[in-house]
Amino acid sequence: MLDHTASYRASQVTGASRAGQVVLLYQGAIRFGLQHVASLQRHDVEAAHVASIRCQEIVQALRGSLDLAAGPIALQLDQLYDFVLRRLVAGNMAKQPEPTEEALHVLRGLLEAWQELAARPASELADGSRQQTPVRTASAPAYAAASPYAIGGARR
Repeated sequence: MLDHTASYRASQVTGASRAGQVVLLYQGAIRFGLQHVASLQRHDVEAAHVASIRCQEIVQALRGSLDLAAGPIALQLDQLYDFVLRRLVAGNMAKQPEPTEEALHVLRGLLEAWQELAARPASELADGSRQQTPVRTASAPAYAAASPYAIGGARR
């Protein structure tokens, strides 16, 4: 049977710009972080764990997509992602919502910045005077692929 939701999401991802794809990843991470908090409030530990792991995988994929040679913004994003991951892990291990809520606060701020970037006209982004975005240009981060974090591998 055809899953129309899956088809819509697939077309949304493939049709988005690189910045748009990053926005979708942030939205997904926030959605799973909120599911983690809601599951903890319902005392559904298993669902909370699954949601936290999904959120962690997305943040790890975002972190793995950074080109650390791009400059100080990439290094700052790396540090933010490290903080977010540590808070997500702490919230999952302690089964407490507060660390996850701290991580969500950071992710929401980053989402807002990327939404502004994604909303800019392509001609403005193609301008040679703009700063290089700290995301690898070879490929956009792909959550669908297994992240090194998910399989226990080292960070790229």
